[in-house]
Amino acid sequence: MGRIRELAAEKKLPYVTIVLIVINVAYYLIVAFGGSTFSMSYMLSRGADYSPLVFEGHEYWRLLTCMFLHFSLRHLAGNMVYLGIVGWSYEGIVGHLKFFLVYMLSGIGSSVVSCAWHQLSGEYAVSAGASGAVYGIIAMVIYLMYIAKKRTGSRILLSRIAVILVFLLYSNFVSGEGVDVAAHVGGLFFGVLLSLLFLPYKKKGRTY
Repeated sequence: MGRIRELAAEKKLPYVTIVLIVINVAYYLIVAFGGSTFSMSYMLSRGADYSPLVFEGHEYWRLLTCMFLHFSLRHLAGNMVYLGIVGWSYEGIVGHLKFFLVYMLSGIGSSVVSCAWHQLSGEYAVSAGASGAVYGIIAMVIYLMYIAKKRTGSRILLSRIAVILVFLLYSNFVSGEGVDVAAHVGGLFFGVLLSLLFLPYKKKGRTY
């Protein structure tokens, strides 16, 4: 509670992160209460991503809704834990609006990349989850660490790199869930692109 009061006093309470986590958790509970989150047809009815429905059925809203759907409690928890860790540390640094935009636009961008890959490869898959958006936020953190190193000449903290690597390894190889690598790559790409746009590096002073 002391840390929360301190952040609130500095007007740096990561309320965007808190709201995003609440929305993801609440929507998961609503969806899980109404049916099986392991059923692909049910998840499609709740807004999961599926390239034929997006490109041929023009259901573009799925690119957004799929970001708030998760197939299991473990799937949800993995994404929300890392969103909470990163948001608590960095939302106040970059600003609430920029943090929100990087998260949302990275998530939508990752959905587009995922859909395009599945459509071109013919390997159609039902996709959902916040990992693309979380990957965008992680890309932003890596970019910020790079800027900090350029400005101060200091070493990038190994502990921060370790946290990032654990997430990447867990979400791609260990989680046991079906992994949408295209979405993850898309999230990283858009996270870097949006960081360059919203948080440009300057040798003197800071722009965020």
